[in-house]
Amino acid sequence: MLSGARCSSSMKLLATMLRSGMTAALLALALPSHAAPPPLDPRLAALEDTSRAQPRDAMARLGALAPMLPEASAQRVLALALRGQLQAQRDDAEGAELALREIEQLRGREPSAAAAAGFVRAALTQRRGPMARADRQASDALALMPADALPSLRYRLTYLLASLKEETGQLDEAVRLRQQLIQQADAGGLPWRQSEARSSLAYALLLAKQAEPARELNREALARARSAGDKLAESRALNIEGMLLAEAGDAAAELQAMQRMMELARETHAREDEVLGLANLADHYLKGGDYETALRLSREALPLARELADPASESVALANIGLALISLHKREEGLASVRRSMAIDERSGAVTSLAQTQEELGIYLERAGYLGDAVDAYRRFRKLSDEVFRRDQQQAILELQEGFDNERRLRELELLQRENHLKQAQLVGAQLQQRVWLAAGAAGALLLVLAGVLLLRLRRTGHLLIEGNALLQTQSERDPLTNLANRRFLQRVMQPDADSAPPPFEGSLLLIDLDHFKRINDRHGHAAGDSVLIEVARRLRATLRDEDLVVRWGGEEFLVVARALTQDQVQALAQRLLTAIGGAPVLLAPAAAGADAAPSVAISASIGYACFPTEPTKLAVNWEHALDLVDTALYLAKAHGRNLAYGVRLLHARDETELVQISRGLEEAWTDGRVKLTPLRGPSQAAAAAAAAQESA
Repeated sequence: MLSGARCSSSMKLLATMLRSGMTAALLALALPSHAAPPPLDPRLAALEDTSRAQPRDAMARLGALAPMLPEASAQRVLALALRGQLQAQRDDAEGAELALREIEQLRGREPSAAAAAGFVRAALTQRRGPMARADRQASDALALMPADALPSLRYRLTYLLASLKEETGQLDEAVRLRQQLIQQADAGGLPWRQSEARSSLAYALLLAKQAEPARELNREALARARSAGDKLAESRALNIEGMLLAEAGDAAAELQAMQRMMELARETHAREDEVLGLANLADHYLKGGDYETALRLSREALPLARELADPASESVALANIGLALISLHKREEGLASVRRSMAIDERSGAVTSLAQTQEELGIYLERAGYLGDAVDAYRRFRKLSDEVFRRDQQQAILELQEGFDNERRLRELELLQRENHLKQAQLVGAQLQQRVWLAAGAAGALLLVLAGVLLLRLRRTGHLLIEGNALLQTQSERDPLTNLANRRFLQRVMQPDADSAPPPFEGSLLLIDLDHFKRINDRHGHAAGDSVLIEVARRLRATLRDEDLVVRWGGEEFLVVARALTQDQVQALAQRLLTAIGGAPVLLAPAAAGADAAPSVAISASIGYACFPTEPTKLAVNWEHALDLVDTALYLAKAHGRNLAYGVRLLHARDETELVQISRGLEEAWTDGRVKLTPLRGPSQAAAAAAAAQESA
């Protein structure tokens, strides 16, 4: 977790840089195969290039150029659209609205005007919020884009939509759109455009926790930028390189990349990139513990961000200031600054950025010793993170980028679904035919024989249909990696009737989170991470009873649902689970370990658990509120050092409202006696390693 703390703010600011149209959003789109649009006016092409580093200058010159271009032409529409988006991003709403009105006047005379108007409208909404509305507007505009539209307009609109998908947490869609942009840039043939398209996809993959493919893409981006001699494209690729090096834990190389990035930004007079560089450096020094330097750099960035009228840059600067102050034990002042940062993101609906800030806040509060505040920040991050990844996007992203086993599985499911539809149609037809035979009434021996054969076929078809539907449901409710049940299955079990309120939950819940799992992926690779998850699933199944349910809750989290356990029994189970998971390292297969990786990896887990209804009030709660309570207990375990289990043994709540209030301030309620918590410690890593060595000997 700590290794990724620096990247979050830099990513958030880069997202603004990318979506603002000052990078590859100005690239040309691949020409449609059926018709080649006329070449771009050289003056307009030059201003596209200029706007990458000097958007204000380009904005003014675009305003002067537009009336010189042919009236009701695609070139004039593009000039107005470029100007309108730049004005929207520079907080010149009046100027953007004027450009929008001029584009609207060309509707009916130029086919691309409707899409261009939607593009500017989405850019304005993106600046004001909410992001979800801007997303819809950009999607609608792209649907209106004519096939023979100028490549630059299509590219820019697609780029904007991809950025909005990132900010609203639709990372799989963002990856898909940025893959399209690479294809378009490659068709255009300019190396610097190809570089920036790859940088943007590398960033999206980094947001989606897919560091390995991001590294490969960014190496290509750097090579193409340097081949083209484009310092600004190289600067932006170096920014991503710094993030990737930070994820890998190489602080010295990270600092070198960021310093070179700053040099190139200043050489090209790109002030927005200079703000980005300051944010990177501040994050670097925050991570390294030099909080005074981080505070100085962040305070240097804040007025520049405000001068540029860039709210996301301002949000990053405020967040870094707050985190530095918290680390210097100026808690109140630091929290106030972070809250101002989050308020900016909340107003715009930037869910991804908000989640990243919450995660960083939890990390730095924990480091500074403010454990109660850290638990609250972690809980908020979890809820936001669930929203960002609400559609199992990690799996979808892997399918898009790698196209391996799960993609084939989805195709097989689709084929099976089609076959089942066909069988369903056959079943209906057979039923109708059977009725015809029965209604014929000429009850001869031959008809009886035919009816018998028909009935036999009907039963066989129905049996196949039932089997097919059962297979579909099983596959959709099963995690393909661990073969455990998934969230969809638990939802169906806990709430069979989706239209009614969930019933009260009775039983025990244990929520398990593998400690520092991200480090395993970063240090050993994703194949090793998959091996760990598979082995943990095996250990959980071996520890639990047949009637207990274990669910892969998401990422490195597992949920155990156990029925009919006493308080002492669930406590003993939590201790067994800690020991089962952390009692021995996970041995890696040679293919997973790789040539240079360690043959095994030590692991541990944090657990939150409770029995329901809770003692002593026997309050009946639904399973979602029950899960919130054990989730908070889990984050207490993480905040107090990890490799721990925290169990809620007593909870004095009279109703669900009071339960929710206690859940939000569990440590405070523990202190004042409204809650009794039982902490359990897992096996020490040293003891686990010694046991493993003895066993292997």
